[in-house]
Amino acid sequence: MSEPVARARWLEVQDELLRGITHALSNRLATLSAAAYMLEFEDVTRAEAAGSLRTEVDRLDALLQMLRLLPSRDDSALEPLAPGDVVEQAVALHGHHCDLRDVPVRVTVDEAVLPVWVEPHALLQALLLALCAAKRAAFTAGSGVELSVRGDGDVVRFGVHPDGTAPSGDDATSARDVFAAQECLRTAFGTATAHDDGGCELALPTLLAVRRAGR
Repeated sequence: MSEPVARARWLEVQDELLRGITHALSNRLATLSAAAYMLEFEDVTRAEAAGSLRTEVDRLDALLQMLRLLPSRDDSALEPLAPGDVVEQAVALHGHHCDLRDVPVRVTVDEAVLPVWVEPHALLQALLLALCAAKRAAFTAGSGVELSVRGDGDVVRFGVHPDGTAPSGDDATSARDVFAAQECLRTAFGTATAHDDGGCELALPTLLAVRRAGR
């Protein structure tokens, strides 16, 4: 595979996420329209109407934050990053995937895990791609996904796996997902390794290891 293949796969995933977020935006706008109708024509108090509108505005704002996570940033650089923060963003964003949003994800993050040295959007992309592979396998098996973050002084590992019995992970699309994730992490000396269960493991050096190596 090549870098253009990895880029093309990410653009496919980005489109799938955009379609899901667009659907969610449509639902929110429909609810706002219904709230406006109730305020104009039905017997509701101002407080009830205001509460409903505030709730929908908060939901719209959450969707806006999801949209802001998707575009790449030309001025991005490697920086120290707490792994759990990006994991939380990735899981929330992938929850809007047009085909895989109903596959549940269970997250476990070791509280002692060290910061990594990576470009934030690159790690987000890699996690989203990994979630695609694992969620497809989990969907086929009728199970969910477990995303675990653990590590030591040198490496932080992100395990993204279906939590039930899944078919062999030799699907062509899954292979592209893992390869694209690998490309995302290349500049940060990270790796992405496919597993037979359809999931994969991402690995990144810790900030401590990078400093020791003088990178």
